[in-house]
Amino acid sequence: MSDTAAPIRPRVALAAFGRATFDLGQARAVLARSRAALQALPLDLAAASDLLTDPEAARDFARSAEQAGAELLICQFTTFVDARFIAAVAEGTDLPLLLWSLREPGAVGERLGLNSLTGANLAARELHGRRRFFRFALGDPEEEGIGLRVAALGRAASVRRHLDGFRVLVLGRAPDGFFFSDPSPESLRAARTSLVHLGLDRLFAEAGSLPEEAWAPIAADARRSVSGLDRLPAEQVEKFARLQAVVEREVAARGASAVAVRCWPEFFTDFGAAACSFVSALCERGVAASCEADVLGALTMTVLSRLAGGAPYLGDLAAVDAERGAAVFWHCGAGAFSLASSRTGPVAGVQPNRKIGFTLEFALKPGRVTIARIGETTGGLRLLVGGGEALDAPQRFLGTAATVRLDGVAPVEEQVRRLLEAGWEPHYALVYGDVRQELRDLGAMTGLAVEEM
Repeated sequence: MSDTAAPIRPRVALAAFGRATFDLGQARAVLARSRAALQALPLDLAAASDLLTDPEAARDFARSAEQAGAELLICQFTTFVDARFIAAVAEGTDLPLLLWSLREPGAVGERLGLNSLTGANLAARELHGRRRFFRFALGDPEEEGIGLRVAALGRAASVRRHLDGFRVLVLGRAPDGFFFSDPSPESLRAARTSLVHLGLDRLFAEAGSLPEEAWAPIAADARRSVSGLDRLPAEQVEKFARLQAVVEREVAARGASAVAVRCWPEFFTDFGAAACSFVSALCERGVAASCEADVLGALTMTVLSRLAGGAPYLGDLAAVDAERGAAVFWHCGAGAFSLASSRTGPVAGVQPNRKIGFTLEFALKPGRVTIARIGETTGGLRLLVGGGEALDAPQRFLGTAATVRLDGVAPVEEQVRRLLEAGWEPHYALVYGDVRQELRDLGAMTGLAVEEM
């Protein structure tokens, strides 16, 4: 199991269309420049060796690209071609498509040498009529905006592929009254997500029976990573390590991509340790884990983690910091170790209500964050997209907390009012970095209604 999430390298294919009645010499030169520009991006590229000059070749390339594992297909209108080309592509693959039109070269009064934009417009009309997802970009290969657009859309397409057959390991059931944590069968089908349940009694029994060699290295690693563990009973650190070892084993054995855990009250009453610490450690090691058995919260965390290449955070919208004009996202002791402010680092503590450890105690580090939530509504699933600036603020409450000045000009109280009146779930996922465009693209690819904060 790798530590933290690794940045995605999307697999992208480039199909370049050409028509003999236009300037194919210039078009081939553009294709060579395009290949070079895309190869410099953080992605794995497969590109046609030459222009595709008939619809059958376009269909064959699309099919072969998908079979080879491509996650996004770029259709470059290196010259004008008619709509038979894109129709053939649409019949050959279900991949997300990016239509790429080039800036028209030449001086005023010269022949229209490529007519790229008209070809892309014709293709866009055809795809719209077929109700196929696509995006459009205009620019020459060396333009920064083209590279940014390809990379962002590629990351979204890669996450879309990852979510096919997504599986969440659910430890226990949602706490009483946490109805939002247990999505409907219809929502799970829409999210292409399945659940694997493991009862807490079984989890506790397996953790208690582990030999020392299975959990001792985990405990030692925690002592190196988290300060203050020496102030807690050694039994609580041992129980954390036992739980993490069992859950990691179950994740691997069951092919799960994320974990949702009923973190109270049984962890305190029946096991004698807080779930917060192993939830935090899983997030640090690249497996999204949500509190209070929040299945769609775990899904949202995974999306953010894969898009941004960093550990996600899940918190309640717990307070408004009127002095700073910010919202406070809090949980009672869960947060990946690497998210801690450098002023303190990750510090061990006890759950503030139960006084049982170990939990994490810190304010989250400052920086740009993306905020998201996949949630249920009467019309199906929807996706909240927002952002803000996590401030270098003191730890607001016991546990972990991020004080975030939300984007937008409205007062924070007004922004919070809109969220609540829109009926959003009380758990919000955060990740460092700006992946809002990727989220919007992913929502469109997967049929999620996107709502902006």
